[in-house]
Amino acid sequence: MTAPPRPALSRILAVRMTMAAIAVSFALLVFFAAQYLLFPEDLARKTLEAEATAIARAVARGENPALWRQYAAYPRAYAYRVMVKHQPPGQRVLSTANAELLPPLPPPAAPDDDPVLRLEERFGPLQQPHGGSPARGWMQTSRESVGGHGYWVELAMIGDPAWIERAALGDEMVTHVVVPVSFLIPALTLAILFTTRQALRPLTRLAEQARVIGAVAGRGATIPPLSAARLPREVADVVGALNAMLGQMDRALARQRQFAADAAHELRTPLAVLRLQLAALPPGPATRRMDEEFATLAHLISQLLRFAQAEDVMAREVRPVDVVASVRETCEDMAPLALARGMELEFVAPPNPVVLPSHPELLGVAVRNLVENALRASPPGGTVTIQVTADGAVSVADQGPGVPDAQKGAIFERLWRADRQRTDGAGIGLALVQRIARLHGGDVTVEDRPGGGARFVVHLRADTPAAALVKNPFARDHAAKMTKLVRSPSASCQDGRV
Repeated sequence: MTAPPRPALSRILAVRMTMAAIAVSFALLVFFAAQYLLFPEDLARKTLEAEATAIARAVARGENPALWRQYAAYPRAYAYRVMVKHQPPGQRVLSTANAELLPPLPPPAAPDDDPVLRLEERFGPLQQPHGGSPARGWMQTSRESVGGHGYWVELAMIGDPAWIERAALGDEMVTHVVVPVSFLIPALTLAILFTTRQALRPLTRLAEQARVIGAVAGRGATIPPLSAARLPREVADVVGALNAMLGQMDRALARQRQFAADAAHELRTPLAVLRLQLAALPPGPATRRMDEEFATLAHLISQLLRFAQAEDVMAREVRPVDVVASVRETCEDMAPLALARGMELEFVAPPNPVVLPSHPELLGVAVRNLVENALRASPPGGTVTIQVTADGAVSVADQGPGVPDAQKGAIFERLWRADRQRTDGAGIGLALVQRIARLHGGDVTVEDRPGGGARFVVHLRADTPAAALVKNPFARDHAAKMTKLVRSPSASCQDGRV
């Protein structure tokens, strides 16, 4: 199951900052609501101001606000009076509802006096005609301008059974919090996303370099240092420390490979001397047993030397290789061994060359090891099938007992053998095959062969188009020659192409 891709750091920062902005906005909503609830006078004033504006606009449109629900259903809680000063006396009141809740207009102080003309804006507790003020009773006088006309609106509110304060509070929240935040949060998110992406570009380049280094190290090449260009000071210091560590690791790996190669090379001479001396001894069971042990040891030393040299060879001598021709050549080399064991090799490949960046000798070593294992696993008279697919994958299938599922992950470990008593293997071959496959950017897998046996598949990464050598006349001639040779009666590697 493929793990989901990790989100980018810029996205994480943008999401978290957005969540923080939403939390702050929610806190502001709570703050405004608490402020109005803790100070009912402020909430009443905001409510009456909004109601006065709505009434003036309704009157200007020719509507009758007295029919609104709060005035019709709650005559003892809500009242209003709308007046204009430019009308003649007696015609200045345009609309009213539940006027008995409102204090009466003061009487004229003189014959030509009109109390409407002396109205002023104010807000305060409601004073009823018989004196005193009810609990939570408020009154407001305000001037509203609609369409170039001025309206004076007097309002009274005792309690709030119609919950118009809630509507006013909601309007306040929308005006002072929701609307600003609805613009602020998207703008803030985009700004953070853009800024963090710009700031994290050096880290993105650094991550790309790290991926390249991982691929280079996996192929055994010298590990290049990370670039510290245009990095912040803190990150540049980290890159410097990483480069020092990478350099030490590269030198340590080089020393390890050199030591393994030198040790394997130095062991060859004394081993050859021992085998010469053994050949001078009288033949017998003990001599034959010692010769088999020396042969196994020689094979182990040879595999170790190849394992140590694989990285350096792959790093220095990679070139476009026709996988079909290379594997066919290895198949021909292994034919005498198959004949000696009374077995057959079957070769299956596409008609056209399959060109990949590779090293032919290393590729041959990998295929040879797989074929040797298959010949050892298959019974006499059996057939080992070597196949090359159009994408460059190479498979070797035997007719042996197969590989148990519990051992399929362990067989590629170095020096691992299922049967420790057996002396026909050193436990290095499959590990070497895996290393060569990974040096090519691929890997090797094992699966059950239909009908019994095991099939090992070496996957190689196709960095070079297959058509690169197909268009090369030399490549075509070489492929045709190899096909003719494989088909000749003297060859033991049968061409099983259909």
